[in-house]
Amino acid sequence: MKTRISDVRLRSILFLALLWLILGQGLMVADGATQSRPNVVLIISDDHAWTDYGFVAHPHAKTPNIDRLANEGLTYARGYVTTAICSPSLATMLTGLHPHQHGITGNDPVRGQKRADWIEPFFKKPLLPKLLSKAGYLTLHTGKFWMGEPGRAGFTDDMGTTGRHGGKALSIGRKSMEPIYDFMDKAKRENKPFFVWYAPLLPHGPHNPPTRLLEQYAGLKNAKYAKYLAMIEWLDETCGELMGQLKKKGVADDTLVIYLADNGWNEYGKASPYENGVRTPVIAHWPGKLRPRKDECGLVTNLDVAPTILTACGVTPPASMPGINLLDDKAVTKRDTLFLSNFAHNMVSATEPEKSLWTRSCVHGKWKLLSWIENPPKQVPWNRGHRHKNPGANLELFDLLADPHETKNLAEKHPEVVQDLLARIDGWWKVD
Repeated sequence: MKTRISDVRLRSILFLALLWLILGQGLMVADGATQSRPNVVLIISDDHAWTDYGFVAHPHAKTPNIDRLANEGLTYARGYVTTAICSPSLATMLTGLHPHQHGITGNDPVRGQKRADWIEPFFKKPLLPKLLSKAGYLTLHTGKFWMGEPGRAGFTDDMGTTGRHGGKALSIGRKSMEPIYDFMDKAKRENKPFFVWYAPLLPHGPHNPPTRLLEQYAGLKNAKYAKYLAMIEWLDETCGELMGQLKKKGVADDTLVIYLADNGWNEYGKASPYENGVRTPVIAHWPGKLRPRKDECGLVTNLDVAPTILTACGVTPPASMPGINLLDDKAVTKRDTLFLSNFAHNMVSATEPEKSLWTRSCVHGKWKLLSWIENPPKQVPWNRGHRHKNPGANLELFDLLADPHETKNLAEKHPEVVQDLLARIDGWWKVD
């Protein structure tokens, strides 16, 4: 009789355990973010030089909230964007591809051509929001986009059609952050993890910061520069507010936050292939999951944004993505070379991106090589000489560790380095 009771109890225990396992798995899929399915917030500042943050010791820039992200997160000091202009840089973050691979090489088509000739093929590429949405995420677009309908890229939620580069979505940060907070509440109601694309028009012009911020820089002689710095502080305030809301809603520990700029800003302009055009800190913040530290050596890029987020969310990145997982120390350590390219502002051909190519670049260890196209496209709307530090020199070699602002062209002194980096560039540059 005792044996029968034991058998019944054992069967009951096994049944309850199996039922718990089944229900538990179901809850894991439905109950919002988990360790294997975190929420993700991608913060993309706009026209922001890599030097203009408090945590890199800028003498005037006030960025306490981004500084906190950097101090509490994994911060890559040697971060880059594949090209130094908004639309192709953002497209790289959406696809994980170089501009000549995803096709969006500039901001606008040359006069007489249709934007649709570039956009339609672009939407056929694997896209970050689409892949996340298929995996059960709610995905929100705010800010800049350039591609018209965010829903076509896979965003489940948005602030409306963006037109050329913004539309109503450009009010995010400048007027309100509420669309993001409402979206977070929606995700909680639906028990789903979320992804937020926060790409405000900050510190991008128009440089019209609140008076209360501008007054803090009244002592600076350069009025334009003062406005730019006030815009940076405005951006920083929104980042602080956003991080505060994650804590208030109880999801901060289950949220991966990634921060970077889409391109830089300096006297050579935001489209410059020099460091102030293409360099940006890249920060990954995930409480309890990432050890706070600053990496001064690893070479990372906006190519890595998509595979990093996908991997963190349990989605296998497509094999077509050449980037790496920023949270994988071995992958970052193994990489020794980055490739960058700059194009004319106006896109010449939807099928032949090389027709608007301006420069190809290679960063390898301490070295950076700029290889200028000898006959730049006629459609380029800027005077090349104005943006060229060494007019007439089609090859510029810089020692970034000794000369981070690229003041000395060492190409003639180190021809062997030039030839090595040129061979690397030629090996990388493949146009289908």
